[in-house]
Amino acid sequence: MAHPCQHISNLAEILYRQGVEDIVISPGSRNAPLINAFYKRFGTKCSSIVDERSAAYYALGRSLFTKKPTVLICTSGTAALNYAPAVAEAFYQGIPLIVLTADRPPELIGQQDNQTIFQNNLYGLNIKAGFTFPDTIKSGKDVLDAGEITNEAFLLSVSERQGPVQINVPLREPLYGELPDISEDTLIYKEAGRLKGIPVPDEFLKAWNTAKSIMVVCGQMPPDKELFDSISVIKNDKRVVVIAEAVSNLHQVAGIQSPDIVFEDIDYPEEYLPEMVIYFGGQVVSKKLKAFLRKLKQSGFYFLENSCREVDTFQNLKSAIKIAPAEAFKLLPVQKGGYSAYKDLWQKENQNKKAKAEEFLQKSISSDLKVFGLVNQNLPDEAILFSGNSSAVRYLLCFSQKGRDFYANRGASGIDGSLSTAVGFASAAGKPVFAVLGDLSFVYDSNALWNREFPSNLKIIVINNGGGGIFHLINGPTGSDAFKMLVEAYHPVKIDKLAEAFGISYYFCSNFDDVGNSIKLLRDSMNPCILEIKTPDGGNPEVTKSFFNYLNG
Repeated sequence: MAHPCQHISNLAEILYRQGVEDIVISPGSRNAPLINAFYKRFGTKCSSIVDERSAAYYALGRSLFTKKPTVLICTSGTAALNYAPAVAEAFYQGIPLIVLTADRPPELIGQQDNQTIFQNNLYGLNIKAGFTFPDTIKSGKDVLDAGEITNEAFLLSVSERQGPVQINVPLREPLYGELPDISEDTLIYKEAGRLKGIPVPDEFLKAWNTAKSIMVVCGQMPPDKELFDSISVIKNDKRVVVIAEAVSNLHQVAGIQSPDIVFEDIDYPEEYLPEMVIYFGGQVVSKKLKAFLRKLKQSGFYFLENSCREVDTFQNLKSAIKIAPAEAFKLLPVQKGGYSAYKDLWQKENQNKKAKAEEFLQKSISSDLKVFGLVNQNLPDEAILFSGNSSAVRYLLCFSQKGRDFYANRGASGIDGSLSTAVGFASAAGKPVFAVLGDLSFVYDSNALWNREFPSNLKIIVINNGGGGIFHLINGPTGSDAFKMLVEAYHPVKIDKLAEAFGISYYFCSNFDDVGNSIKLLRDSMNPCILEIKTPDGGNPEVTKSFFNYLNG
């Protein structure tokens, strides 16, 4: 008869041999066999983070940098539910995670037993797949079945478009006995190799060759040199306008990298409209760009990705083509030379709007817009920048991000785990990372600071306008009687006290003339730091509204 925890020892060994390097453990009792097995195999590669929500985002951050699955381990009950926001973010951003949720035996589920909920396929449609181990190990076949699940889960997490998987692990008492050695017949399944997409369809090639105006829209992606090089060639086609926000990490070679500045909420003349639109990657942030593209009912839209997804972000999809974007662009002939009125129009539009933006910002007064511009100006040109969501990412994308690597949680786009993700990313990166967040996002995720291995290379900049500044910019919320109390979510939190509680160096700036010197202190420090920059309550939103009115005037 097989040892009741043989599959647990094998689980750790299989993932080790598959190349997993990082383990993030949320302490508990039901997951004790998992903790012991993974510590025995991975040793100091195991990290312990108590807050499960923060732990999952931390793991996401590590996988975002390493591009390898990080293993998450938690106890039974609501602990696994606390992983859900990060699991959803990983799913929609395409980041690999392997989530191991310890569980009670099935006969105790729904019977009012301690720390017991329904955990099978807990994350529903917001995960690539959910698996469940055998609840009792009686024979070698049960051990082999668990091994097959482990291999399948790992390979699924890294195949095609990467993403999270769950293995639910029912465990019976005793939970603290000696674990067995690895089975001699433990099998490791490997991928046959990188999956290639189908050849570029004739219809797509014909559309490319005959189109007189083409728009290439780059969604969120981590830095990718092969794709960067492909776009660097394609952008020289006289018919092509490349739009790439900094979240795509292709902004350095884009014709337009700040679409919220360039595009207007108008009906553009026909000469501005592309015949063909090629889209790839994750989300775009710009609402104006999305509105423009959704009006193009006569254009041919093509989505490129080496997966079976058919993403129709702009509600005009003609065809989804299963091919890696870099491979597709290598196959497309580039038409150089000659004049393109279409491309010239967008180049002039981009140049004019950038010039107007710079002119306005030089004269602007105390506001969120002003301080984000100053922060952006004083960060290193080649920095790694992790942006918060909501207004923070939108303000930062109004400015050139130069040669920076730019990251943000734009899969599900919540504010709840930006700091924890930045902590995980910085802990893996080993070089300076700047996290720029709003005060609400920072306070919401302040348990990210509760980490015994907090990385000294992380520099945190908090823009504090006393609440949710973005709600001042949206038409509607400020007209509600409930706005101040229930929408803006103003708060009395003292950020310096949070820094003190977690032993992190703290700096404060309320004079915009001192922003540059304050950021220099962060850059020069060998310790993790928080810089709080105080802006007017609400961020002086009228300045931002005037900015966009000026651009469109």
